[in-house]
Amino acid sequence: MERVLIFGSTKEARETAATLRRRGRQVVFSVVSEYAKSLLPLGTLCHVGRLDSEAMLSFIREVNPHRVVDATAPYSVQASQNIRNCCDTLNIAYERVHFKDIENAWRDAVEWVNTREGLVAAIQREKGNLLLGVDGEDILPIPREVEAERLFPRISPRPEFVAACLAAGYPSSNIIAMEGPFSKPLLLSLFDDKHITAVVVRDATDKVALQEMVIPALERGYHVIMVGEK
Repeated sequence: MERVLIFGSTKEARETAATLRRRGRQVVFSVVSEYAKSLLPLGTLCHVGRLDSEAMLSFIREVNPHRVVDATAPYSVQASQNIRNCCDTLNIAYERVHFKDIENAWRDAVEWVNTREGLVAAIQREKGNLLLGVDGEDILPIPREVEAERLFPRISPRPEFVAACLAAGYPSSNIIAMEGPFSKPLLLSLFDDKHITAVVVRDATDKVALQEMVIPALERGYHVIMVGEK
């Protein structure tokens, strides 16, 4: 049976998988988060977690697919380049899916939560460090199941917001109190310095917030948790 490896859990990834299964192909997925895995049918063969170029090469070699489908979000430039390079190295056919609406593709690439309980659950699923783009009444008490050291609230430099973060249990060394908007180089530097692997953002239908936080995170292949209605 022909085996196809699909990277990503976008709508296009799921549609491609359904088509391949109808044609009798075996489908294996690689996704970056447990939430992404939850979008797939139960029992789907799936690797969960980000892969650097070396780990990706080893993983593809282990799966040994007939071809690889890159269905990561259109912003995931780094991941796509790594996938293509691995396929070239292993002489495996590479295919990039087509996105009909690239401008709004980010909506299907993030996890939407619209309740405090849903947000807490989403944070608990993450294993790495999270950047929390929240202010004021959105500042969450740290869930008991989450290590405080993994959470980095980014807030406006207002005394009441800093006080709210401290009262909520965030370590003072983790509080990022800076006036935005952030430039992309500054944000990427922050990602690297704090070893961020996921971000929490309030509804980013505002294009400034979208470009400032969401798109750079998706380009890095990070999981984005969006507070709002899809």
